[in-house]
Amino acid sequence: MKYKSFFINLADKSCFVVGGNKKAAEIAKSLLYDDALLTIWSDNFVPEFKELLKEFPARINLLQAEFSLEVAEHYTSAKVKPFIVITALSDLEQNERICDVCLKNNVLSYNPNSPNSEVLIHDNVSLDSIEIAINIKNKQVLTRLFQNKIVKLIKEDWLDAIEKYQDFQQNEFITSLDEAEKRIIMRRLAEEIIRNDGDFALAEKETKSYYSNLINKDELLLELADERSQMD
Repeated sequence: MKYKSFFINLADKSCFVVGGNKKAAEIAKSLLYDDALLTIWSDNFVPEFKELLKEFPARINLLQAEFSLEVAEHYTSAKVKPFIVITALSDLEQNERICDVCLKNNVLSYNPNSPNSEVLIHDNVSLDSIEIAINIKNKQVLTRLFQNKIVKLIKEDWLDAIEKYQDFQQNEFITSLDEAEKRIIMRRLAEEIIRNDGDFALAEKETKSYYSNLINKDELLLELADERSQMD
């Protein structure tokens, strides 16, 4: 099954979490830290939910009731629907049935117990303007450790170059160019950063040399034509 990655702002979006166990509490806590509005459906709740209710009294609603297929049908077919329904029941088959109802009514659903869930959710890491998300399906511990390893690598070897790449768009050299030339230079600079393993100074030097050679050889017009063709 193939997935397309999206970064979604969950602030003030209505999210249903079905289940009151520890796994449901972990999911709920993660969503609350993203400023989502949660409705938790369960016959019983682990103590962690009481703590979440104290910490986020205006953003979490605990409903001690069964989230049956009839309830799922009612809410997912209503005019105002939940943004996403997350199933964390111990009854794995019921999780699947609820997700099927959601799919039928065009409501997103996440089943953390299924490798074929419509949506995959995992906490991402923000480094200034960088968002990093990795999901090794159904392997949460490995996902978290692998993500931490990638974040450490970016911080140590790539973050400085990425920040300088962003700042480069405002320097005197790049602002003197027209828009098509800017796109050519920024694309080339990105390639040089990767080629030189995050050495921004060397990447900038190589990029400016490349641009100078284009002008000296009268090949800039060819590059501009190629840029135009890619946009078309």
